[in-house]
Amino acid sequence: MHLRGNEVVQHIYRRHYFPFILTVVKILAAAFPFYFLLFVARDSMTMMVFFAMFSFITILFILVFLYASFVYWADKLVITNFRVIFIDWKLVNVSEEQEAEIEVIQDIHIVEKGIFSFIPFLDYGTLAIATSASKVSVHFEKAPHPNVIKRFIFSLK
Repeated sequence: MHLRGNEVVQHIYRRHYFPFILTVVKILAAAFPFYFLLFVARDSMTMMVFFAMFSFITILFILVFLYASFVYWADKLVITNFRVIFIDWKLVNVSEEQEAEIEVIQDIHIVEKGIFSFIPFLDYGTLAIATSASKVSVHFEKAPHPNVIKRFIFSLK
């Protein structure tokens, strides 16, 4: 992302933390059977093999956690005084940028999780910014407080 002349970053939004907590719970749930099988089979192996297998499983799931963390938290919505830019990391080495000029934004569509959006730590949703060509230019999922972001963008317009 390169800023143009006289362009100033107004705000940066990252994804909401609650869906990340759900991802961590899924990773822990995926690790549990491996630790359980290792625990059941601990009497049939030496302490050295047990420790090596325990270390391997732990390192493997720490790497999975770090990868999921990077891909989740590296995504960001950058709002400048001229543009809205969404940087979406697909993989550790692959990212995609979506942008919309603030002057040509026609509509901002929000999808939230119903009644749960009234609870502050569950207030996240999808923010879809459509430009004058009725094409969705920016699609930001798991956006924190999407109504606040929408109001902020329209205040710049």
